[in-house]
Amino acid sequence: MRRLWWLGAGYAAGLGTAAWVRSKARATAEKYAPENVRNAVADRSKQAAERARETAVDSARNLGREARRIADDIRHAVAEGRETMRDTESELRDDDPGGVDSGAGDR
Repeated sequence: MRRLWWLGAGYAAGLGTAAWVRSKARATAEKYAPENVRNAVADRSKQAAERARETAVDSARNLGREARRIADDIRHAVAEGRETMRDTESELRDDDPGGVDSGAGDR
């Protein structure tokens, strides 16, 4: 009786293992079927293209912000330079009491 029980247990284990291996083999074969591989590659390509597009859009936004910041810095620098130029010219005029042409009339 013991031998018959172990024979039955081994047979059942063998059937279970064979069924499991067959299901794994079918799943793997289906996964690597040409149509499924093509669909997987297409999906990954779409995802990569979308990521590239998002990166390009973000880069363009950042570039626009940087360009505006640089333009603002240049405007402020020019305005500050003009103001300094006017102040310097005003100081030079104040230091020269006779004006620019004061020496020409004395000759």
